[in-house]
Amino acid sequence: MAFVSDSYHSPKLELRRVNHREVGVFATRAIRKGEVLTISGGVVVPRRKVWTLPRGFRRFCFYIEHGYYLAPSSRRRIGLGFYMNHSCAPNAGDQRGELALTAVALRAIRKGEEITCDYRPALDGDDTQYRPLLRFRCRCGSRRCAGLIRA
Repeated sequence: MAFVSDSYHSPKLELRRVNHREVGVFATRAIRKGEVLTISGGVVVPRRKVWTLPRGFRRFCFYIEHGYYLAPSSRRRIGLGFYMNHSCAPNAGDQRGELALTAVALRAIRKGEEITCDYRPALDGDDTQYRPLLRFRCRCGSRRCAGLIRA
């Protein structure tokens, strides 16, 4: 798997299979709270453009704000940050625990642990352009699990 130069990921991370259908990001070494894990680069696209992308590629687009999404700049080389799976009790994100362009460790992470972020967007009052690209039943097992995720 090649990673594009417009994205960064810590050398302490790698892509691994979660099961026969999914992949995820895992720690290859212990990570301290506050360490930068990924910086996701790509292209900013309006919502109407996202819906024209192939369905499988849309899952790599995430909402920024005001009807705009961040998409990887290439379908062949997607930055590692785009592969983080969802959890309602994430160990990565911005300082508020939300999905972010720059993801940091929200707590100490053990070697071998999967890196997760919260897909649910933090919508500002004027984010009326938001339309979820994904809808799925969460099975993270957290006491704070939201159940149905619209991301």
